[in-house]
Amino acid sequence: MQLNPTEASPSTAPPPAASGTALAARDSGRSADLLARIALVLVWSSGFISGKLGLRHSSPYTFAALRFAIAGAILLVIALVSRRALPRGRMLAHLAVAGVLVQAVQFSSIYVGMDLGVPSGLAALIIALYPLTASLIAVPVLHERVTRGQCLGLILGLGGVALAVSEGLHFDGDYLVGLGFLVLALLGISAGTVYQKRFCQGMEPVSGNAVQLLAAAFVALLPALFAEGFDATFTAGYWPVLLWAALVNSIIGVGLLYGLLQRHGTSQVSSLFYLVPMVTAGFAALLLDQHLGPLTLGGLVLATAGTLLASRVRS
Repeated sequence: MQLNPTEASPSTAPPPAASGTALAARDSGRSADLLARIALVLVWSSGFISGKLGLRHSSPYTFAALRFAIAGAILLVIALVSRRALPRGRMLAHLAVAGVLVQAVQFSSIYVGMDLGVPSGLAALIIALYPLTASLIAVPVLHERVTRGQCLGLILGLGGVALAVSEGLHFDGDYLVGLGFLVLALLGISAGTVYQKRFCQGMEPVSGNAVQLLAAAFVALLPALFAEGFDATFTAGYWPVLLWAALVNSIIGVGLLYGLLQRHGTSQVSSLFYLVPMVTAGFAALLLDQHLGPLTLGGLVLATAGTLLASRVRS
């Protein structure tokens, strides 16, 4: 008896239950991915607030070194207790380089810039250029494709960011050095995330982040000791800010960033950073009683539209 080729074999027909399970898993994955994106924006935005508050009690490199050391030590203990694989050889070196760029260069430079008088909104604006710079680096290094729709979304996002932080923005000679450090921070996160995606794929998240944070702590410790004299005042108000920066900003924030980079293109993930200045302004309004004007609200709408457009395009 011959089997009619137009009829599906019982062994090849997908079980309805399996199809339903697959759809449920896919929907769950999308929900988890959306929550990860929202959490990344919230956590990263809070870093500007914690940094500004931390500079009231500590010099910038000292604050950065303590932040990285605490977070790195905690992750290293977790990795050893849970017997996770420790990176070795080339992977160890690659992780250290990425950690120095993303953590030490970026955040230390942000702290120095704000300490020299650059407002947190302006600092967030400069770092919000990261989607453009990272995408430009990713094209030749990672061979990622940036479409016209994605470019349009990036441009809209940048326009929204510029509009949002334009209120109360002033430039004078006192900002020049601080602005230079913010540009250095921008180059650090742009090069670091592309380097991470190129050379650190498949890293063990706990031990890998521990290596990166400890490498960043060592680099930040040098200017903290020799240029600042390890200047910090350990008051009751300093510890919550320091621990938030170490546990939430360094561990959770960077973990979310790397997790999204492993699943998506650099252009998609970096476009989320267009939302950081506006969310930072919202935190400042709630925590520091700062006024949100019409330009800020208009920029929020424009940047959100640009981010959604850029994120919908697959790299």
